[in-house]
Amino acid sequence: MRRPDPHRALIRALTARYPGLLVLTGESEPWASVTYTGARHMLVCAAGPDLTGIGEQEFVLPGHIVADIHAERVGDRVTIEALTIEDA
Repeated sequence: MRRPDPHRALIRALTARYPGLLVLTGESEPWASVTYTGARHMLVCAAGPDLTGIGEQEFVLPGHIVADIHAERVGDRVTIEALTIEDA
């Protein structure tokens, strides 16, 4: 059975939570530890809504958990980095 794509689900969850967030580019790469399997995500967004406190938010992704997420504003762009892990 194929698991849902966490990268697309993350973008959908972010744009639902933060209306006006415009994702310009995004990429993900597989990630694994001894115990978990998942992906690291990096998104570049146009400066838009205030993302202060994004690390304390919970995001619902089918089949995955957002284990870590943070955002940083750099000029007129915002970078969002996240780690998702597969939900057992």
